[in-house]
Formats: sequence, C-alpha cells, structure tokens
Amino acid sequence: MITEEMHPLAQNQGPKAPGPFTGASWAAQSEAYAQAIAEHLHPTARWLDAGCGWRLLEDDMEAIEDWLVAQCGTIFGMDMVVSHHRNIPQLLEGSINALPLADASLDLVTCNMVVEHLDDPARAFAEIARCLRPGGAVVINTPNLLNYGIIANAVATKLLPEKLRLRLVHTSDSRPPQDIFPVRYRANTLARLVRLLSECGLKVHKASGLRQQRPFMRKAARLEKFLMKLTPNSRLLVCACKPA
Repeated sequence: MITEEMHPLAQNQGPKAPGPFTGASWAAQSEAYAQAIAEHLHPTARWLDAGCGWRLLEDDMEAIEDWLVAQCGTIFGMDMVVSHHRNIPQLLEGSINALPLADASLDLVTCNMVVEHLDDPARAFAEIARCLRPGGAVVINTPNLLNYGIIANAVATKLLPEKLRLRLVHTSDSRPPQDIFPVRYRANTLARLVRLLSECGLKVHKASGLRQQRPFMRKAARLEKFLMKLTPNSRLLVCACKPA
C-alpha cells in the first residue's frame, strides 16, 4: 500500500548525501528532490533533464545545481522550446512523448514539475523506460493532487477561462506568466504514479510526499495554515529504476 509519507528532508532531519545542502525548511522540497538525484549520479552517468526550462532547481539553489552537474559525466536538457539554460550547455528540443534519444542511452532522467502538464503520462513514462539503460533511474518531482491548493487549481482549470486561472496562479507564484503552463494532473497521486511507472516495467523504490512549507497566498494565510494540517503534502517525490 502506497502512503504519503514525509521525506526525511521535509521533516528537517538533515541531508544524507554529501554536497551543499542546507537542511533549511524553506529549501526542504527542492533539497529532497536534489538529494534523490544525487543518489543516481556518478562520473560516467548520462543524465537527461526532461522539460528542463532554464534551470535545474528553484531560485537560490545555484550551489546545489552546480554541484549536481559536476557529479555526472554528461547532462542534456530537453524541452519543447529551449534556447538557454543556467546549468546545461547541451540542449535538445523535443517532446517527452517521443524522446530524441536512442534506446538504453541514459542512466538518469529527471522530471521537475513536468508530470502535471502531461496529456498522456503513460506514453511519456514508456519513452523514459525505453531510453533508460538497465539499472538506470527516473526521478519525478510533481504537485500532489491530494493537497488543498492543487485541488483548487485543478478545479479552476475545469471551471475558469485559462487567462483568469493563470492570473490567479500568478498571485501565489513568482514565475512570469509565460512560464506558467496548462495543467492536467493525470498522474498526480502516489498510487497513480506508482501504477503507471510499474506498468512501463520500472520498479519504484521511493514514493513519498513532501511537506508544504508555507501558505500559497498571504491574504489567506490563517485559513491555509488550517488546511495545511489536513493536507500537509504539496508535492510528490517518486524514484523508479529499470531492472538490470
């Protein structure tokens, strides 16, 4: 049975992997994701960051980003449209549904805040499994649909015009409007993620929830603090390997 357990870093127990991790509560979600990546890096690793955007982690994570890149042999970044990246010099344009890479050519694939946008996550996971070498891994960091804020965004997606929904999202998100994309949430519970990855022949070895650190909106902070107690995990962290 899959449960939404707290990741150790989300409980401020400190990082287990070496590196420039702070253990600070504000950084807990990103550092948990970075730590999961670090567990699969080695000097000859070939790593693809799928849906890469323009950086690996969030703002103020430069030291960890640089450290992660230094731990692997080769790193590629791929997105539908990509012209520059803070950490990755080798960039590809393409779809996660049809990765422009050969079978068994990667040791690690990462998807940071990507899965929630997928129309067909099963197809995407099958492509990831195809490109992974035996023993290779995929690490996924994505919103948890069983969180009050994510549920609200999912409902807004169904009921509100997209321009209005994006305006509301922007009030609680520092990203510019052009970096906020439509959401689908078709694989955004632990049970669903684990099932879809398993159906692609991948073996899940880590599936946990990451605790929400602060309210999404300042004006509703008092109400949100109550809701955070009811649905404490705002993100999902899942790692799966291709059997050797």
